Amino acid sequence: MTTKPVARTQGTRQVSYRRMFLAGTALMGITAPAVAADLPVAKALPPPVIAASWAGFYLGVHGGYGWKQDEFSQSEANLLVTPQSINGIRSQGGVYGAQAGYNWQFGRAVTGLEIDFSATDIKGSNSVREFANLGGGATSTASVTLGENVKYLGAARARFGWLPADNVLLYGTAGVAWERLDATQDTSQVRTPAPDTAIFSSRTPTDKFGWVAGVGVEMMLGNPNWVGRLEYLHYDLGQVQTAVTSIVPGGAADISTAGSQRIDVVRAGISYKFGDAAKFASVPYVKAPAGVASPAAWAGFYIGAHGGYGWGDNLRSIPAASFGLPGGGTIGGTRSAGWAAGGHFGHNWQYDRFVTGLEADLGAADIKGASNIASFEGDGSTSTVGFDEKVKYLGTLRGRLGWSPTDSVLLYGTAGLAWERFELAQTFTQTGPGGTSSARFVTPTDHFGWAAGVGAEVMLGSSNWIGRLEYLHYDFGRINPDGSFFVDRPGNTLAGTITAGHQTIDLVRAGVSYKFGPDGQSLTAAPAVDAKAPRMPVSLQGWAGFYIGAHGGYGCKENDFSTVVTATIREGGIKSRGWLGGGQAGYNWQYAKVVAGLEIDGSATGIKGSSIPVTAGGQTDTLSDNVKYLGSMRGRLGWTPAPGWLLYGTGGLAFEHSLRNFAFVSTGGAAQISATPRDLFGWVAGVGVETFIGTSNWIARAEYLHYDFGTIEQTDTSVSTFTGDFSRADKGGRQTIDTVRAGVSYKFTP
Repeated sequence: MTTKPVARTQGTRQVSYRRMFLAGTALMGITAPAVAADLPVAKALPPPVIAASWAGFYLGVHGGYGWKQDEFSQSEANLLVTPQSINGIRSQGGVYGAQAGYNWQFGRAVTGLEIDFSATDIKGSNSVREFANLGGGATSTASVTLGENVKYLGAARARFGWLPADNVLLYGTAGVAWERLDATQDTSQVRTPAPDTAIFSSRTPTDKFGWVAGVGVEMMLGNPNWVGRLEYLHYDLGQVQTAVTSIVPGGAADISTAGSQRIDVVRAGISYKFGDAAKFASVPYVKAPAGVASPAAWAGFYIGAHGGYGWGDNLRSIPAASFGLPGGGTIGGTRSAGWAAGGHFGHNWQYDRFVTGLEADLGAADIKGASNIASFEGDGSTSTVGFDEKVKYLGTLRGRLGWSPTDSVLLYGTAGLAWERFELAQTFTQTGPGGTSSARFVTPTDHFGWAAGVGAEVMLGSSNWIGRLEYLHYDFGRINPDGSFFVDRPGNTLAGTITAGHQTIDLVRAGVSYKFGPDGQSLTAAPAVDAKAPRMPVSLQGWAGFYIGAHGGYGCKENDFSTVVTATIREGGIKSRGWLGGGQAGYNWQYAKVVAGLEIDGSATGIKGSSIPVTAGGQTDTLSDNVKYLGSMRGRLGWTPAPGWLLYGTGGLAFEHSLRNFAFVSTGGAAQISATPRDLFGWVAGVGVETFIGTSNWIARAEYLHYDFGTIEQTDTSVSTFTGDFSRADKGGRQTIDTVRAGVSYKFTP
């Protein structure tokens, strides 16, 4: 039954008598049974109704322009007669995308969490060319062009701002950042007088992680629900090129360096903010009494599990000639299928029948498939080559927007960032008069893209349990290299084109969630812009609110892989140790003694270590790892055993930016040192304890976090009966990091 509210005018605002009556009724029902059980009753008058509030969930779009600098120097001594280097790439282009987030307001301070996704056209290139006289009438014409094209940018950020005027917000923002980068290389070499031509073109997609920080200004556009913005963001993706120093006895050192890649973006945008423009102060950490209808039945923090079935496409075309099998045909793409299951957590906010939210999920998967097999027969032998693929993990960080046609049913759409752990295996076989051999090379990689879908949820009876059924479409774009090649030499002519299509996954899954709440502040709203809520008694000190802080600690990393060097010698196994320090930001909701929250954090680290040097064939090799950054996006769920103390568990998505260093020295005096950047993604889980420092809003914490990035090393498993060959089986191992850290946070009081 719908009742038309009666309204009175206050300035330019209208306040619903019905809304005030519902809020007052809920507050009276809440205060007596819920607060009296554990806490003394505190009566506080609400601050005055304000002209406009910045608190609420928002969705929007943006567009702008970006500039990128990649400060590397790549030597081309192997191709050119006279050594030259390509010194960096400067790029620029357009940026356009969407953002979603939530703001909390505390007086004139505004805090928030935001995720965004952008497609871009930021691209550039640099090249070197050479014409050389080789003597005797022979010449060489060569060129090398390197290019970079930023296809996508994404971020998960915290925001902190101040209101110099009621309708203007100045803010700073920082968090973790991601980019999809296409690196291109075009090389050409033509020698005369003999026909000797080699032309290669390649495009390789990579996903890079780093950090982003910036500043911005927002302004309400007449109606308080529409907000315009102008912001500047600085992305630092760290080292993206491989740095190499090679020393040859009797010759000069060949050096390639790798600096940081940085992107500066200026963009404008517009957002629609849900929520009422006029609000009252909220009651801290209360539960609605049983049997009382709540206007925010879907609002609250939730955690749950899901499972389902997925199918994927990764269509491409690879000439077998690119593997040295002329006339072997073409290898096509794969169609995959299999199960997926995992967990999810998030928070909903409700505005009448509109429901908005932020959600993260992570799951294991077994979505796999295989390509066709290309074969070639010649010289009495048969050779084959083929591929198979497997998706091992899937994760997302998404916004949700829904409509509740009835009190117990929610229909929603969802979209955001997506991640997969992907394993590509290449299989080779050869059969001939001298024996048989088979080899399987497995390469694990992380890919990022976007996910979007629709779903339906239903409340299971009168409890806080919620069932769901949803469909998600994942798009990771082009994940495989493509390009072309042409080689024309005496007795050897090869040509072909490698294509790579989009990799997509479609997933249907069902799940169940437990929702805490509804939130006390979902029944009422944020404090006024121009007035602070009266200070609560110390005994009512609660955990609900936005917080920002810093942490430091120590980490231990283990990567227990091993690689076969000879029939009797293996190398690998790296143990690393070192410090870490960084910052965290998040928001807590409190339901009686239960505290739930969302948190993002980032740390710089000095966690590094090396393997035991291995000597074989007159060469000594050493491998080492250097973790530069760690970051995570986590849910938290805790319990307050006593006033001022919180015990919690936490889990979610994790990333690592590190350098894999390789060094070798030969007995003949040759040496090489290289540093290759690696961006890894996985999961993190841990436990912690927090306590208020005295009667202030400062909170101290101590926590343990376990990061698991799974198998990240390429492996080779081969069996051969040919004379002089030996069978081998590399161990992929598992990379984990365990950290213990302490920190302090400042919590803004609702």
